[in-house]
Amino acid sequence: MEKRFSNIMLAVLFLSVLTLVVMVTPLVKAQSVSLSASSSAAGSSVTVAVNGFATDTNVIVNFVEPTITLEMGIIVTDSTGSGNATFNIPAGTVAGSYSIKAAGQTTHGFASTPFNVTASTSTTPTPAHSASPTSTPKILEFSSAALALIVIAITATTLCAIAYAKKRRRI
Repeated sequence: MEKRFSNIMLAVLFLSVLTLVVMVTPLVKAQSVSLSASSSAAGSSVTVAVNGFATDTNVIVNFVEPTITLEMGIIVTDSTGSGNATFNIPAGTVAGSYSIKAAGQTTHGFASTPFNVTASTSTTPTPAHSASPTSTPKILEFSSAALALIVIAITATTLCAIAYAKKRRRI
């Protein structure tokens, strides 16, 4: 009887941990930012698109220079964690390599991509390439149903561990 109880507790513990792993793994999202153009002149506009952020949240878009970071504006994500908006490259920016960074206001996940400011005053931007973001930290995003299942799995795991420990003390 003791051995059967131990085996049942270990099986429940294993299933609880497996449930946690299966629930959390697909919920890890990578943030990304892409641009309508990879280079353009100072003062011109560029469309910034973000993906993989928390749903219905503010994403702050920054123009990152070597010595200063300038906030360009905010994109509010939709129910899929995506969004886009058009911003102006700061007027008077010297030609060179910069980056555009998108940072979640509540989740603190971020992504950035390179951007080149050209010396030309031409308004014809260089078409964007499909560059990978330079930084893609992961965030966890849970729906209320997933969160409920995770709480149940953690509770079951804890109860099994307590029952198993009590049973071992009686032996």
